[in-house]
Amino acid sequence: MFTIYLYQYGPAAVGLLVALGVAFVRRRLRVPLPKGARLATAIGVTIALGCLIAFSTWSAFSTWVPSFGEDTFLVLMRAGYLAPLVLSAVALLFLVVPVPTSGPPGSAALAPRTVLTFASRRWLAATAGAVVAIVAIALLAGLGSSPDQAGRYVLYEVRPSSNTSASTTIYGWWFSLPSLIAVAIVVAIALLGMVVISRPALAADAQHDTAIRKARVRNILAVSTGGILLHLGTVLRSLYGASTLRAGFPAGQAGWVELGTSFAAIGPALLVTSFVTGILGIAMWWYVLLSVLPVRTRQPSEPAVT
Repeated sequence: MFTIYLYQYGPAAVGLLVALGVAFVRRRLRVPLPKGARLATAIGVTIALGCLIAFSTWSAFSTWVPSFGEDTFLVLMRAGYLAPLVLSAVALLFLVVPVPTSGPPGSAALAPRTVLTFASRRWLAATAGAVVAIVAIALLAGLGSSPDQAGRYVLYEVRPSSNTSASTTIYGWWFSLPSLIAVAIVVAIALLGMVVISRPALAADAQHDTAIRKARVRNILAVSTGGILLHLGTVLRSLYGASTLRAGFPAGQAGWVELGTSFAAIGPALLVTSFVTGILGIAMWWYVLLSVLPVRTRQPSEPAVT
């Protein structure tokens, strides 16, 4: 039972610790957001985190899972792949809510503002890298998948001989195509939010308004990248399970011959990477939530009047 709890809640707990450490290091760089933006962000990310942890708990205990007949396992796997992306999209819908510009409007900026004006190049690179990674893995796993009896591409087969075979589930087209659509929706909502933030004219205090917009765009990219990384971690963990598949056959005087998958050698790396990406993904969600929580500041004491 302890192993189940560690497997289910360990990444979330470690991710929270990582987020707390980053928030502490960057505490002096924190930009207070307007009240409306803080509230919307807190609600959206809390819903995503709460539902993800609840889904992880629900799926860990078979007695809580409704029966879908012979397809229960496949349906649950697909739900596990889609959950981080769907929840990321839900959180983003709160983050992209327009917030009135604080203070009186300033003069129009001479340089045109684009969707990338307030976006950090490092965050853009992280988001793009996560998307490229999941697309590449989806293509490779999809091309290596085989159909089951119902025609769904969910199997990976090992054939050590003409009359011997073994199969296991893999991130085939039946899993990856809906996931890629969900990734596209997450990216689209993130781009929409960046457009909504960049279009209004800057406030009179342009420097402060620019800092607020950069922080909001960073939160959007962090939530979207975190969701994609959580999905990627689930995929890599599934691929690790597929890499352990073995099939054997008797070979006369040579005895018993056993063969594995073509990617069995990278199985341990897949497992480690799955946990690292999962922890990074949920740490990004935790960090966004921590960044909008109110922080008490000490007010300087006034000198006593004599």
